[in-house]
Amino acid sequence: MSSIAQRLGRETIDTVSRQFYAQIRVHPRLAPIFAVVHDWPRHEAHISHFWWTVLGGDAYLDNQYNVARKHLDIGVTPALVDEWLALFEPIVRRHVASPDADEWLRKARMIGQSIALMNTPLD
Repeated sequence: MSSIAQRLGRETIDTVSRQFYAQIRVHPRLAPIFAVVHDWPRHEAHISHFWWTVLGGDAYLDNQYNVARKHLDIGVTPALVDEWLALFEPIVRRHVASPDADEWLRKARMIGQSIALMNTPLD
């Protein structure tokens, strides 16, 4: 059985990443957080590779990922994770049919929960 990555192909994953980050750059609350990114094409390629591997594709780059830590370092809060997911879902659904879209979004929500938990203060 093929992976979601194989069924979608790198071009679709790249398109989703590019369109998502185009919206991030103009979002009133997310754009300032992501202002740390200075080379958007490189960042988009990095994230496309991340999604490729998360969706079951074989790594084609030698990248290391520490998603929760990176987002913690730039100040992503649980509320911003919700906004991130609200932007991401329609883009995925525009380019990917169910059930692959549903699975991709399930993975995105799990990653979002991880980020949110790392940014939730302990009482």
